[in-house]
Amino acid sequence: MDKFIQGCMRIKDVSVKDVRELIDANLENGINVFDHADIYGGGECETLFGKALKEAPELRDKIVIQTKCGIVKDLSCHRYDNSTNYILDCVHKSLKRLGVDKLDRLLIHRPDALMNPEEVAKAFDRLQGDGEVDSFGVSNFSAGQIELLSKNLRQKIEYDQIRVSIVHCPMIENGINYNRYNDGGVNRDYGTLEYCRINKIQIQCYSPYKGVTKSFIGDNFRYRALNKLLKEYAFKYEVTPNAIAAAWLLKHPADFAVINGTTKSQRVKEIVKGANITLTRSEWYELYKSIGRRLP
Repeated sequence: MDKFIQGCMRIKDVSVKDVRELIDANLENGINVFDHADIYGGGECETLFGKALKEAPELRDKIVIQTKCGIVKDLSCHRYDNSTNYILDCVHKSLKRLGVDKLDRLLIHRPDALMNPEEVAKAFDRLQGDGEVDSFGVSNFSAGQIELLSKNLRQKIEYDQIRVSIVHCPMIENGINYNRYNDGGVNRDYGTLEYCRINKIQIQCYSPYKGVTKSFIGDNFRYRALNKLLKEYAFKYEVTPNAIAAAWLLKHPADFAVINGTTKSQRVKEIVKGANITLTRSEWYELYKSIGRRLP
């Protein structure tokens, strides 16, 4: 299973040369999955990535391209659309922007309240039959939503991309606080963590370093105790605080994948060291409790 994935949401404002360097840095450090979405940069992120591939076509066989669709952002109405024609149209546009014949992975970006599972199934069958997509997943879907969709698909849902970090982990909190009258016991996960583990669906953790509005790394105003521990463990393991935050996720037995959103090659090299760190149970729980959480 993937341990790290390179997120491409922020590459819009960098050069093609920088994108190439970012691809190379990831490959050199054992990361070959690149995560896109049709809405990132209004499509410009896929276009820029495609330009980098055009300059170095030999890279295509070395990487896994993953993109998402289903969020509609236009002047008429911000909405979601998981209909057959919309999915097909999005994929064909993504293929053109990326300059490739096939997507390795396609994820439905958000569950559409008006989603008809049979329509998604038609799109997936068409895309797989035409050789345009190899495997499929979802993003921000609950266990019940995945099950509803899966009952109508010939393909297996392989991935669920969800926001998870030390600071934001209701799926972990709920399990710890099950059957308790406290905020942590509020069911915000609907059993998705356990469902994904049972069905071997890898959870891809996005925003793994994000706090309320920005990164919690170095935010001593909101997360002083957390940052004190991150620095302490970073010193102990001779890595950066980001690598410790990643190691915290990778310690979980669900086999999470961590999506890094950095556009800096050096930061890729620093964060990937988190894969070689095995935090102790005590360290894992201390980090978990450092933002004020209490165990039952």
